[in-house]
Amino acid sequence: MTEKPDINIADPDGGVNLPEGYEETEMPTFTESELAHQEMMQNPSYAVATHEQQLNKFANILEELAARVVALEQVITEMNTPDPNDPIKDYPEVAAHQNR
Repeated sequence: MTEKPDINIADPDGGVNLPEGYEETEMPTFTESELAHQEMMQNPSYAVATHEQQLNKFANILEELAARVVALEQVITEMNTPDPNDPIKDYPEVAAHQNR
């Protein structure tokens, strides 16, 4: 069975304590695209446009989820609403057996 390595959170250099011994880890490095993105985020108009696009995506997802919740509520309401054309309501002796 594989054991989870014991990560020492208080270790300042980010090393990992493994059963075999101590292993140092390297900090992640940024790729050129990540560096370019960080540089472009310094431009306020780019940052605003990027965040606006993300917020629009979130808003669209929320609208879709809200529409699905409303549709589910309608289905549940229809299931819980008695049918006005129910033929069993005219026969109380049958209706008594249905409500058990």
